[in-house]
Amino acid sequence: MAISHSARLSPLQGETVWTLEGDAITQTRGRQARRFELAKLKSLQSAQGGAVLTFARGRLTIPAMSYTRGLRPENRAESFAAFVGAVAAAAAVTTPGARFRNAGAPLAEPLTWMMGLLAAGAVMLLLFAATAGAWTLGVALAARLVFVLILAAGVLPWLNRAPSNAAGNMDAN
Repeated sequence: MAISHSARLSPLQGETVWTLEGDAITQTRGRQARRFELAKLKSLQSAQGGAVLTFARGRLTIPAMSYTRGLRPENRAESFAAFVGAVAAAAAVTTPGARFRNAGAPLAEPLTWMMGLLAAGAVMLLLFAATAGAWTLGVALAARLVFVLILAAGVLPWLNRAPSNAAGNMDAN
């Protein structure tokens, strides 16, 4: 019995359908079809907004949200949860060495935005200080922003970490 999930990734694209048939996932968009063997699955990372499956030769991203014809987002969490649960169960049998992880809330994205804004602020501070003739003051202030940027970059690898579960069960939120 095949189980599937579908979503429109962009308002300009057709609907993409992911189907689990036996020991493989088939991604179909229009006439294009890609097949991913679960035997080659390295990891499955799931969150409320989607799932990322990493294979030996590629990566598959499956979102829980979709666009409707009115360009409004539509939550398809029910079919997404059923599909990812079936994929995790099938992968646990097919590929016992795969890593399964529930990512929870995405914390890295806001921190990445903050780091980008800090870097832009440091550059703008240097430019404004140079045009005002206060170069040494600009360097002193920009150095403090860059220090906070370095601290944020040091925290980034530890966000959204969860212990891998080789048994095949998804961790609870």
